[in-house]
Amino acid sequence: MNLTIGLMIMIMKVERVNTMKQLYELSRIFPEKFIHKNPTGFGDYIQHSVIRQRILSVLGGYSQEVKHIIREKLTDKQGVEREVITGVILALTVEIDGELVTIEEAGDVEQPFNWKTDGARMKDAISDAVKRCAMALGIGLHLWSQFDGESEYFLDKQLEKYGDTE
Repeated sequence: MNLTIGLMIMIMKVERVNTMKQLYELSRIFPEKFIHKNPTGFGDYIQHSVIRQRILSVLGGYSQEVKHIIREKLTDKQGVEREVITGVILALTVEIDGELVTIEEAGDVEQPFNWKTDGARMKDAISDAVKRCAMALGIGLHLWSQFDGESEYFLDKQLEKYGDTE
């Protein structure tokens, strides 16, 4: 009986190791052609559509839900105080390496009055939140993993051993 339990535990560990392939694919560094300078001056970014393509190409379908809409009273360019959408809390649910994972993140509208409608502001906030959720899955994390202009990114190298499991 102990041999059976030990064998089952060993098989479970082998299956877990072999199922890190999607996490490895998510962690891979994006080619330079997809990395853009942020016009606001803070760091580099990858377009929302490219992030979504990585999610779909590696994980397939997913679901997202706006959990909370953040509104603030701000003074617009004409000096009028208005309540506008400035962010959202988004839940992104994916199946990664056989496990259902839900990430919740905040998305921000950096310049709320660049948009004419709350709908456009919400889309901007959702886009930001999706990118932040994706970062929690390792997508584009290399852009945030820097200190004093030097990369501190190692996740892709750490997971590289799981990339070729076939």
